[in-house]
Amino acid sequence: MTDFDAPTRPYTRPPMTRGVDPQRMNWLWQLILQATDLDPTDVRDALNASGVAVTEKRMSSWQVTDSDENYFPLTIAELERNLRSVVAWKAKREQGTDDPGGDAAD
Repeated sequence: MTDFDAPTRPYTRPPMTRGVDPQRMNWLWQLILQATDLDPTDVRDALNASGVAVTEKRMSSWQVTDSDENYFPLTIAELERNLRSVVAWKAKREQGTDDPGGDAAD
């Protein structure tokens, strides 16, 4: 099948398998990390580069279940900010500007 061939079945949305709480998106964050090559260390670096002070403790709290005592709920707004920070950080790295403040001495 090429990109231009019609699919054999029409697209249908999958059923919701869970209730979605925009204030508790840790499960989606965990799926994103599992499905991509995104390294939590890179996420921390990206957030710090964009001016968001995030600690290892906070990062790990997004990756545990809600029954864990170190659990901290990740909101949909935080998840979006994390991903946008990573996109911007990667773009800067690709441009060869690892130092977002620039290096005036050079």
